[in-house]
Amino acid sequence: MKKYATAQRKLLLSFFSEHQDQQFSVEQIAGQLCHSENISISSIYRNISDMVAEGCLQRFPVEGSRHFLYQYIGNGDCSRHLHLKCEKCGQIFHMDDPSAESLLALAMRNNAFHINKKKTILYGSCRDCT
Repeated sequence: MKKYATAQRKLLLSFFSEHQDQQFSVEQIAGQLCHSENISISSIYRNISDMVAEGCLQRFPVEGSRHFLYQYIGNGDCSRHLHLKCEKCGQIFHMDDPSAESLLALAMRNNAFHINKKKTILYGSCRDCT
């Protein structure tokens, strides 16, 4: 079924594209959009679910809870790098350097294990929080 570019969907895409390096819960999104725009919480949930399925948003679990955070990944090309998440500030970084490829190759060579880069998150502390 074809998805229509509704005003609510355009609003969410605009919001996420303006905050590409940040993650948000549905409640945070609603807090920023519902009071000033014509969008309901149910529209946010429905559109986010569709956008995750289409690959333009990545869903990250919140450790120790049943909640999720969402981050814009554009055309869904988040499979080219590993993800690093700061446990203090919550920011996610892309690890694109050759050491990431070496790590992946080592896992394949020593353990015959293929790592799904799109779903891999390594936890630690970022430069600003260390």
